[in-house]
Amino acid sequence: MTACSPSGQVEQQSKTAASATQTASLVLESWIAGGAPSEYTSRTLQSAGKALADAGAQIQSAKSPEPGGQAGLTMAVGRLSAAAIRAATAVQYGNRSEVEHAQQDLRAAAADLSTSYAKYFAPKS
Repeated sequence: MTACSPSGQVEQQSKTAASATQTASLVLESWIAGGAPSEYTSRTLQSAGKALADAGAQIQSAKSPEPGGQAGLTMAVGRLSAAAIRAATAVQYGNRSEVEHAQQDLRAAAADLSTSYAKYFAPKS
């Protein structure tokens, strides 16, 4: 499998999405604990949301031999992007309750990404 193949593209972008998700989760946890400034947190979440949206677009555009699995990955990454952007806005306005809801959505979508990734790359018999 090469990086230029559809599966390689899906794999690389899935890893990019996982990394952006980890960044978003860590900065959110730090903000909730009072350890990160709001402006920094909001900008970081906006950047993560954009990286996730870009990764989702790349996954969706890959000419994958597994369109069902590809759709699951695209949907999970889209949910991750939306949660990160929502969290960024909530942090900007100091809306702690909305931040916590966005964090829960981020966790759920991250679990979906992991599940979809495992299904997509599971050995085919």
